[in-house]
Amino acid sequence: METMTPDGASNPPEETARGPNLLVRIGQVFFSPGALFEALRARPVWIDVMILLLIASAASQMLLPEERFRELFMQQMPPDTDPADAEQIMGFMRRWGIGVAVIWLPIATAVVAGMISLAFNVVMGGEARFRELYSAVVHAFVILTVGGFVVLGLLLMGGEQVVLSPALILPDMGNGYLARFLARINVFAVWTCIVLGIAVSKLYSGRSAFGGAMYLLVLYGIIVGASAIAGG
Repeated sequence: METMTPDGASNPPEETARGPNLLVRIGQVFFSPGALFEALRARPVWIDVMILLLIASAASQMLLPEERFRELFMQQMPPDTDPADAEQIMGFMRRWGIGVAVIWLPIATAVVAGMISLAFNVVMGGEARFRELYSAVVHAFVILTVGGFVVLGLLLMGGEQVVLSPALILPDMGNGYLARFLARINVFAVWTCIVLGIAVSKLYSGRSAFGGAMYLLVLYGIIVGASAIAGG
């Protein structure tokens, strides 16, 4: 028999038991993350989304032509880099890019879930299960993946930016630390942190979306700041 939602609408029993399907969950990441994370708290699925992200990551590596990859790679290297070293690094990245993307994704999502658990479980005494956190993080990474395809489309059309950052709308700030810092901020990563803040508010009783988002944004800022220093 059908079950009734709070507004009187009916849901098929299969959907009620299994939770939203893959396509619905992908849409909820962007349009109703609160409802998504409430559903994931009850049923923390993630394997289907991870498979989709792995396929998308591999595809994005293959879609960029060799010459365009070379051109963009060389633009990102420091000016004093030895050309032979640059060629060697570039060859490695091109040959192993798909493998790196496939390996990086499960590790990155696990690290982010672990950092959330460290702050809100270990330090603050929350009780969310790691599987719930990992499910939320994997779904939130859909935003980063879509952002990657947006950038890929711009690159294929002749664009020069490999990251959509606030620096694109600011005046030329030279090559100082602040300029490098702003140029490395990925707006899709910021969006992901905000969405994961909503996940924190749904998975931890009494925790706010703002607090969760700020914690993740600070961590992201530290990573970006370290990258800007290294890039100097």
